[in-house]
Amino acid sequence: MLSNRERNLVSEPPPAAMKVSIRSLADRYGVNHGHRVILYAGTFESYQGLDLLVEAAAEVVRSRKNVRFLCAGGNDKQVGRMKLLTQDRGVSEYFSFPGTLPLNEAESLLRIATILISPRITGTNTPLKIYSYLRSGVPILATKIVSHTQVLTDDVALLVEPRPESLSSGVLRLLDDSGLCRRLVENALRLAEKSYSEDAYYRKIAEVFSFLASKSR
Repeated sequence: MLSNRERNLVSEPPPAAMKVSIRSLADRYGVNHGHRVILYAGTFESYQGLDLLVEAAAEVVRSRKNVRFLCAGGNDKQVGRMKLLTQDRGVSEYFSFPGTLPLNEAESLLRIATILISPRITGTNTPLKIYSYLRSGVPILATKIVSHTQVLTDDVALLVEPRPESLSSGVLRLLDDSGLCRRLVENALRLAEKSYSEDAYYRKIAEVFSFLASKSR
């Protein structure tokens, strides 16, 4: 069961100003209340796996016409390339590329997301967005590579191989399995509170100073 604090993170209604922002963002990117939004936020470098996401999307939309892939980030050249790729794969109508957004707008997008995705294909450093994903109250789909598995486990995210068919199957599974989504979100919130909250940060700092003090003695 979720604690009251964790439950508030999931279900607390946003303030009126946030509601307006969400509505305007949804309108801007062609998202309505019937759409299931798969959100990516981050850079558009090749290792982030956005090409993989487009390939996976082509399979997803064969059976799900109510999905929208919202990919925030990237410079003009990178966004232009991704638009051409979605056109080439016949899925451009299912994608929106708002570019790099101010932090408050990027955080607002979490409120309209059905799935948060990280299709990265290589790397060893954990993407900073993963920590925001854990606190979002939205289920996470990520590739099973070191960048992700240093923090994410099968208890807090749906982890799949970095292949188009695996990614598309993961999207469809989360769209269909509300029980799985609920379990992943609850576990992710607990992990974020235990290990990546402000309190957890200060506890770790205190442990370091305590260790150094014991060594000096």
